[in-house]
Amino acid sequence: MSMLLLNILRQACKTFDQSNKASFNTNFPTLKQLTELLTYFDIQFEPQEFETLFKKPGRAPCTYVHILENDIVSMSVFVMREGYTMPLHDHPCMHGLLRGIYGKLKVQSYTKQPLKPNEPLYDPKALEVCVKANEPKFVSSSTECATLTPTERNYHEITAVGGVAAFFDILSPPYDANIPIYGSRRCNFYRVVEPKPISTNSGDADFIEKPSSLCLQRIPTPRSYYCDTAEAPEKVLNYTYLFTDEEYS
Repeated sequence: MSMLLLNILRQACKTFDQSNKASFNTNFPTLKQLTELLTYFDIQFEPQEFETLFKKPGRAPCTYVHILENDIVSMSVFVMREGYTMPLHDHPCMHGLLRGIYGKLKVQSYTKQPLKPNEPLYDPKALEVCVKANEPKFVSSSTECATLTPTERNYHEITAVGGVAAFFDILSPPYDANIPIYGSRRCNFYRVVEPKPISTNSGDADFIEKPSSLCLQRIPTPRSYYCDTAEAPEKVLNYTYLFTDEEYS
């Protein structure tokens, strides 16, 4: 296995460590470039493993493979059955990169539309969020990563198109990380709803104005979302152990 995965681990922590905040705009493109070189070979998977995974009876529609998580970043692999859609969910206060490593994925993202100046990035009590739909992005091993930021494309759903698909995922800070102001944040799920028209009064006539944005309504975790788990290959774990030793030495 190449050193690429280890270099991605190092660059991710360098990029998202708050002590390097001043260099973020330089470090993030470097991380993205490295991540776009990653293949299933670098994480010790073989194509036939993806294809045979869901032929076993009783399998969940999605398999989760943990790679690494610390206070700064989490990394994982998701393998999805053909046609399965990972339900619409959020990434509060996070940056993220989604690298297709097998098959083809459709990523439908939404960007929050602030309703008032200085609106906080994240309101854990909000049951509805006003958003704008972004253009769908198709992701594979031959395309660039899909990305999200605390203010852009922060809500998305992911569909495996035309066959089994897998992606490598980087998120920072992790959901469980204790960050200033917000603390740890849970992953919430949503459905798209049409916003209610706004009544406005102009002179003698009432006008009904249809908002240009959509609303996402928070819902319980969908029953369709459940995952099997699989352990990362031993060589991948050895690289994460090596990285951890570097961090604490």
